Amino acid sequence: MTEVTLSTVVPGTCITTADSLPWTELDSRDGQVRTKFFGESQELGPWILLVEFAPGYHEPPHWHDHDTIYIPTRGAMVIGPEGPVGVGDVRWVRAGTFYGPEAAADEGCEFWLIAYGPPGYHDGPPTATERAALAR
Repeated sequence: MTEVTLSTVVPGTCITTADSLPWTELDSRDGQVRTKFFGESQELGPWILLVEFAPGYHEPPHWHDHDTIYIPTRGAMVIGPEGPVGVGDVRWVRAGTFYGPEAAADEGCEFWLIAYGPPGYHDGPPTATERAALAR
């Protein structure tokens, strides 16, 4: 995985483009999901990913360890009972919220995923213990 580098011109800043980073296929998704990681590192963040779902891809219901923000840039997806989310929409999900499935439209979709910490990914609803650990 290629990681971006902080600027030496203005310390503490980083400017990069989506085209400058390679796509990484998620092995567990049979080539149906690709990502570009825009953070300094997986440990330090920031956790900004460009995510691409192949046409018709279905992501099973799940939840994340930290709040996440979705900003679609191409295509659309239907997220369980929430309905369609597409270009021009911004979706915010609290940590520990069990949701889905996410179904990419026939043309697929691409979106920014911005997480307040390492996103983590969990199948099945969070347990009472996991919910308590997420409590603010």
